[in-house]
Amino acid sequence: MWRSLRAPAILAFTAGIAVGLRLAPASAQNTPIPRTPGWELVMRCVICHSVEVAVQQRFGPKGWSDTLDRMIKYGAPIPPEDKEQLLVYLLRHYRDADGR
Repeated sequence: MWRSLRAPAILAFTAGIAVGLRLAPASAQNTPIPRTPGWELVMRCVICHSVEVAVQQRFGPKGWSDTLDRMIKYGAPIPPEDKEQLLVYLLRHYRDADGR
């Protein structure tokens, strides 16, 4: 049964990304974020919430990793092979002051 739901789920995520990026609130798309490798992965977050919500967080490695795992579990379109690049980006630009 799981196999029969895989293709529709992938199609729904792909459509969600396209619609989310196109129809996201202007404030979410206009948030200045550093355009270094990985920034486009952050833009996938706008299908569920604004970019501001994502980048206002300040976590260390464990906090960001746990958050990404939770978002992926909720259905965020972040393939396992992209998680590390997104984690590196978030730690580079949105790390807590203590670096934890």
